[in-house]
Amino acid sequence: MRELSVYYCDKCGYYAYFQLPKNAVCHLCARPMIRLDMNHRDFTSLGYEDRDRLIALKMVAAAPTLASRITAPEKLYCQRKLVGTLTQHVLELEKEIAKLNETVEWMHSTIWDELRKKQELKEEVRHLKKLLDIQQEDR
Repeated sequence: MRELSVYYCDKCGYYAYFQLPKNAVCHLCARPMIRLDMNHRDFTSLGYEDRDRLIALKMVAAAPTLASRITAPEKLYCQRKLVGTLTQHVLELEKEIAKLNETVEWMHSTIWDELRKKQELKEEVRHLKKLLDIQQEDR
């Protein structure tokens, strides 16, 4: 029998115990619940206030807030930096495309060379068969 796991809703904070993850759906929000990285026995040994504090900390940690975005040191929220980053990415992609095009051209020429050689060998085999047939007729 499976052990009970603790699941919580990251929207409303409701928590419950389930054996199967597919059953862990919040009955208030109808959203899939998240498994808490603590076993059932340890969680139930906590007091109600500690449980609520733990769930609240998990909810806050999972939710990006406006304050964390404002205090983040010039992340990609700056439009100029975003444009510069995207321009650099475009240049890198253009280099990659050029390299891939060179590879395709090399493969294309190699394939045509091989096909040409194959055709020449076929012609040589036909010619040799004709010569062999002629020699056999002469005998």
